[in-house]
Amino acid sequence: MASFQLHTFLRNCALTLICLAALLLSFAMLPGAKATQPCLRIAIPEATIGDTGHDIYQAAMNDAGLCVEPVLMPHARTFMAMRHKQIDGVFAMLETYGKTTETPVIRGSVILGKPDGMFVVKNDGPKTLSELTSEQIGVWLGTGWSEKLLQHYDHVVPIAGGPELMMEMLVKGRLDGILLNDYSLRSQGGAPEGFVAIPVANLAVYSFLRAEHAEQMAKFDNGTVRFREKIAALRKDPS
Repeated sequence: MASFQLHTFLRNCALTLICLAALLLSFAMLPGAKATQPCLRIAIPEATIGDTGHDIYQAAMNDAGLCVEPVLMPHARTFMAMRHKQIDGVFAMLETYGKTTETPVIRGSVILGKPDGMFVVKNDGPKTLSELTSEQIGVWLGTGWSEKLLQHYDHVVPIAGGPELMMEMLVKGRLDGILLNDYSLRSQGGAPEGFVAIPVANLAVYSFLRAEHAEQMAKFDNGTVRFREKIAALRKDPS
């Protein structure tokens, strides 16, 4: 009798464990039970993407199946933010960005844009960088291309505030000229009256992710393509 009761007890325990395992497996297979995809924090300089561009960017990435959280910050701050894992990527940097940051990063394969590097100066001012003597030239802090062009020039003024502040200082006479990419210049309305914009560099701009997010790069590139398409459509039909 005792042997029969023990056998029944063990059989019931086995059935209970089987049912429990099946229940857990069914929960694991539910869509909501899968690991939540990380929402990548992407540094975006507001002056580069515009007032509404970050919303379009977020929507484009969402269409590509990737969650991103735009984080507005100056170019120069992205290096420190990367180092301290405050961001997971950057929206727009030159292809040399990976060589200048201490953090391992992966460059997207999609060119975000090819803006010209512009030298904005008074109509009667120097027409080439080689003609500079003692003029105060403003550069956007953290944009390596402009700093590299003027690496042997002594009168460079790094501006952390970006294009808007650079333009204000130029118009008020606190700067004699500025170096700015064409897209950022156009976002400020172009060269002010009495000034001329002269192309001095050809730039290729890409997006970057921290190396540990390499598995997300295909979606990231897809989102970049969708973002470019949305911006192009918006320019054709501003309404």
